[in-house]
Amino acid sequence: MLRARRLLLCILLALAGGLPVDALAAQVLLLLSEESSAFSEAAEAIVSELRSAGHRTQSLSLPLHSDESAALAGNALIITLGTRAAQTVSSMAPRSLVLHTLLPRSAFEKLTARSDDFRRVSAVFIDQPASRQIELLRIALPDWSRAAFVTSRESSELGQRLVASARDRRLRPVLEQLNDESELYPTLQRVLADPAVLVAVPDATLFNNRTISNILLTAYHQRSPVVGFSPAYVKAGALIALYSTPAQIGQQAGEAARAGLASGSLPPPAGPRHFRVGTNRYVARSLGINLEDAAVLQERLERSEGLP
Repeated sequence: MLRARRLLLCILLALAGGLPVDALAAQVLLLLSEESSAFSEAAEAIVSELRSAGHRTQSLSLPLHSDESAALAGNALIITLGTRAAQTVSSMAPRSLVLHTLLPRSAFEKLTARSDDFRRVSAVFIDQPASRQIELLRIALPDWSRAAFVTSRESSELGQRLVASARDRRLRPVLEQLNDESELYPTLQRVLADPAVLVAVPDATLFNNRTISNILLTAYHQRSPVVGFSPAYVKAGALIALYSTPAQIGQQAGEAARAGLASGSLPPPAGPRHFRVGTNRYVARSLGINLEDAAVLQERLERSEGLP
């Protein structure tokens, strides 16, 4: 009885403005596309942010067992990590708030194409803003004016944003849209016949574990540097990588989740706020490129955005 009275008092205080709404513990479900170190790292950051506000969390990974599917109901908020988890939750059309993370913007837009409830469903994308990617080219490679982008239909809108941003900064963009992976290598050889900076985009149709080695070799043979979107690209032979760590995206998602639980509506979809830059000095020397240290490039890029 005493416990019920205390709960009622907390609710009344919250409604009257005496307590923030997120002072009332909410149940939040995290659904991971698979069990992996990247998803676990992001989930840990999200859980830390939510638990600091007193919220309860539960984490599940795909594939769901029959007894786990019921856990998707009865949550104030569902947070998905990865495209597969986002697709699974979207197909169930839950009535709770839904925050998608660690997925490309194109995947999110495809899931929400028929929805107009943007206060209930939001996202923190994995791909970097086009303006940030192009600004990095300008800062890191000032002597290179030609930038090449290869997309599929899945990433065509991202390609258009990159081209527009490149033109704004007086670069010479080249954009090729492919129908399938079989067109990739002939297209790269043609586009890079005149050396250019090849900007890889987070499109699994073209840029994936099967193709990354041959993409990098093709670009290297054409004396063209590659800018990737993960540390794996730099390790494999890209000149530069611009990316956000799972922990950075997780923290941003956790902050968005707290805001949504406090107000009843989620912040608008957004790209990563914080990021990192990686470089491959060996590739720079091999291509005869004078490249600043990664830390210097990151600091200059952060300063251009007014980040602390």
